[in-house]
Amino acid sequence: MPAEKSGKRKRPKKKGKKFMRNAKGFAKQGIFGRGSHIDGDQFSYFINILDAMKAGLEDVEERVNMANNVFEQTKDHEIDLASNQVVSKALESLIGFVEAPQLERFFTKFGDSLRPMCSDPFASHVLQKMVEIAFLRGLGQTAAREPPEDDVSDPPKKAKPDVAQIEEQYNLETEFSEEHREQCRQFVLRISKFMLNNLEDFVWDACATHIMRTAILCLVGIHVPKIAFVKGGAELTKHRKLYKVPEEWSEVMKEYPQRLEMWPQFVDFPYQEHSSALLGVICLSLSVVDKNMLKHFGKKILMESLLKPDDANNADDEDKPKEIKIEIDDEADDSATNEKALAPATEDDNAKPTVVLPKVFHYQCAVILLETLLTVAGGKLLTQLYAMLFSGRVAHLALGQQTNFSVQRLLQHLKEVPDFESVFDELQPQIEQLLKTGLTGVVSALSAACLRLGAKQAQMIGALQAALHVSGDKEKSKMFFNCLVKLKPHELIADDQSAFVHLHGSLIVQHVLQFNKPIFLVNCILELPAVQLAQIFNTPNGSHIVDAFLQSKYIGEKSRERLIRQLDGFYVDLAITRHGSRVMEQCFKAAQEAQKLRMAKELSSKTNMLKGSPYGSLIHSKYRLETYKLSPSQWLASLGQQQDQQKPVQTKKRPAKTANELFKDILS
Repeated sequence: MPAEKSGKRKRPKKKGKKFMRNAKGFAKQGIFGRGSHIDGDQFSYFINILDAMKAGLEDVEERVNMANNVFEQTKDHEIDLASNQVVSKALESLIGFVEAPQLERFFTKFGDSLRPMCSDPFASHVLQKMVEIAFLRGLGQTAAREPPEDDVSDPPKKAKPDVAQIEEQYNLETEFSEEHREQCRQFVLRISKFMLNNLEDFVWDACATHIMRTAILCLVGIHVPKIAFVKGGAELTKHRKLYKVPEEWSEVMKEYPQRLEMWPQFVDFPYQEHSSALLGVICLSLSVVDKNMLKHFGKKILMESLLKPDDANNADDEDKPKEIKIEIDDEADDSATNEKALAPATEDDNAKPTVVLPKVFHYQCAVILLETLLTVAGGKLLTQLYAMLFSGRVAHLALGQQTNFSVQRLLQHLKEVPDFESVFDELQPQIEQLLKTGLTGVVSALSAACLRLGAKQAQMIGALQAALHVSGDKEKSKMFFNCLVKLKPHELIADDQSAFVHLHGSLIVQHVLQFNKPIFLVNCILELPAVQLAQIFNTPNGSHIVDAFLQSKYIGEKSRERLIRQLDGFYVDLAITRHGSRVMEQCFKAAQEAQKLRMAKELSSKTNMLKGSPYGSLIHSKYRLETYKLSPSQWLASLGQQQDQQKPVQTKKRPAKTANELFKDILS
């Protein structure tokens, strides 16, 4: 398979966006989906099912009834129908809600034709989904590992469950018979072993490799949902969960890396899309079941593959790095040479050597594998990755459109302070250039690493001031906060009156506010006019700055009180907006009793304005402002009782377990 080389990271394609429109358009031409042939009536039936699924069925019972009816229509034609493009989408959408007999029938039918089903471009999606559902049903709710409860703050509000969560909950909580659960477990094991025994055929297969990756994740208890019409990547991995699995499963999974690393083609795996993704899944899985094997496997990938120099056949590529050398033109005019030698040295004469990059940084799929390795690697392997691939190249990589993501991942996971200090020293002179070129994620990751490791914090603040041109002048330095939230230098901020707050600018401010000595930025915030401050806090990105300010351990009580007082007169404007209402609630929670009374007085004076907004109406109800109007003292007493009732719930904490620590590693 040819490997693709790219200088810029490609955006993932949004699958399924035009699927329905195209399917109906081709149907008018008599083409009822690609793959196996179905007639017009069957096409109409399944396309109507897809329309209903995309519209959304709130009731799980409706989904179950529809699933059973649809799967009943496939009886004796399971393989043919699953091999059609339109039908496979419908089956994939509903298979998570079918009853046990229907699913077991598909186990049998697909089991009789496994090899062609694995390579079929449409039936393979159904088979992949079957493995996932069998995994959930085979383990059940009791196998779920609970996340660690290290955080004793307010529990987050539960969002409305999406398709993936509804499906997962149904398969975990429904009471299936033990016989059905056992069949599901055997199906997962059978598919996994079949893939293992046919590695040579399926590693390069675009369809089968997806099934293999799902099977490997299931063997170690990692669940990543596959949902039809929903894009993958970060949108689905946010639901990734960890489950307890039988020991036999883990042993089967370990055979995958043991076999693959003996192949002569192993060195080329990171540079081909499907095999690179497979290696990434194996590394992720090994981080759960065997840290020592992960260290060995990751080191083999590093030493034999990632450190390879770029291919000679790419010499004509404009992105190909050249060897570090200084060329001398022997045919140049002697007089010109002598004149140049006698002339005073200039900056142009001190030619900077070109940075030579290993092959890994020239291929997007290899860079993504490297990012996965950085995420799961232990301390020793992480240090080796840094020393061999990044040391001396960090600044160059940070300025690359494709490679800056790997630098961010390195900063997020570095564990050794000396390694981080070396990275910081390389990046510090490039902060202004990173901001100019829009690679602000690297600067945000750098400030986050300063906070996490407790190192180079003062230097980070100084570097940001220099990059934004506010250092060395008292008046300019007052604009530090404004420049930081917009990530624009002082010259461009003077005429900028917009309420725009840069996402990474907001994150950097939040990091700096939690540094050991954030007093300079705190003063910049407190000296800002209240109108401008309220405008910034009333934005999606700016509202979270208040959280960091009020929760920072290194910001004094007087500074917090001053910020809350400064917003007096703007609490109504904040309360009636979505993001501003969050700010108002955070300020109210951190305020002293006297300030709470002032805030309640301000809010209750404009009750009609509050009730005219859905967010203001919630604030009015939550803080019982009607009670305040009747009796402020009674309102304050009832507020204290309400807080006392909530306090035990907020401070409840369970000790972390070994399984929870593993779960935390996977999601980090």
